[in-house]
Amino acid sequence: MLEPTDDLRDFVQPSLLGAFGTDISAAEKADALARLRQLARKSRRGLEKQRREFEAMYDEASRRLPSEGLVMLAERVRQGEAGARELLDPWMDALRQAQLVPNTEGQRYIQELLDFSGGWLALYQEVRKKLFQLAAERRPTNQILRARPVEGEVGYGELSREHIARYPKIRARLAE
Repeated sequence: MLEPTDDLRDFVQPSLLGAFGTDISAAEKADALARLRQLARKSRRGLEKQRREFEAMYDEASRRLPSEGLVMLAERVRQGEAGARELLDPWMDALRQAQLVPNTEGQRYIQELLDFSGGWLALYQEVRKKLFQLAAERRPTNQILRARPVEGEVGYGELSREHIARYPKIRARLAE
């Protein structure tokens, strides 16, 4: 479910956009517009289906997973987003190029497809953000976090230089 779905793979059809860039007959252009319209409808349904699946996954995770499990699931969602982005970024670039076509009806569907593409990516981001937020809420607040001892040699000179560089107020006070 977290990897790019078949709905998303079916959504990405750069060959369909090639018809708008070439000099084609009115019948071929009408056919390309009809396919573009159909793709927009199909994309809307696919995006809604994915939204429902993500909501169901989030509901299930919120009932069953502890904080650590939510963080791990959010990381898997991020990996799924990276896979979706790998598919969608070239597609979105092709859509932006196709927007330059003077056909206004075609531009409308192309803009709709661009919005759906952004919607797919936003869906992954929203779920990931909600999972991290829920994990933070579930993290025990009365738990005391303790630092671990440093293993090996500590380069105190390097550590001091790093802190002085990082905190300019310390540097200013030392200069006085």
